[in-house]
Amino acid sequence: MSMIWTARYADPQTVARLRADPTGIGAFVSGFDVDEDLLDAPADIHNPAIPFDLDNQWQSIHYLLTGSAGATAEPLSVIVGRFEKIGKDQGFGPAWLIPASAIQAADEALSELTDAELAARYDPKAMVRDDVYQAKSLAEEGESGLEFIMDDVARLRSFLHEGALRNLDAFAMIN
Repeated sequence: MSMIWTARYADPQTVARLRADPTGIGAFVSGFDVDEDLLDAPADIHNPAIPFDLDNQWQSIHYLLTGSAGATAEPLSVIVGRFEKIGKDQGFGPAWLIPASAIQAADEALSELTDAELAARYDPKAMVRDDVYQAKSLAEEGESGLEFIMDDVARLRSFLHEGALRNLDAFAMIN
């Protein structure tokens, strides 16, 4: 069973509704209510109406951004962070709310880093040593592991930027 990180933007009404009754939070974040045609958007453009996922390499991307396997105080600690947990276990804990202010701070911090600077941080041996999820697979892939991660960094840039522009919160979970 893979651990997949998924997030979806939520307007203030949706946040209030899911805080009051979190029973549908898993279905919301997973996008069970999304029109199938919306799911065919180009990979490098994020549609805020649909869920965004970093599949099972989420912790490797977090490590690239923060240098840590766990939550940090850094603005780039948006994939793994210290956020309000809401509802029941979704497979690997409850969902959590990433406030718009954290999305804006992460967008600003990530916009200050070039892809070359991020690529220079890539250290699969350190990720394996620090027990980052799926790090062994990336280490075995060599340079193609970095390319794979950087594709997801580009997608994350788009996701964060869109949320920052629209001042949206997001719910996230690992399932």
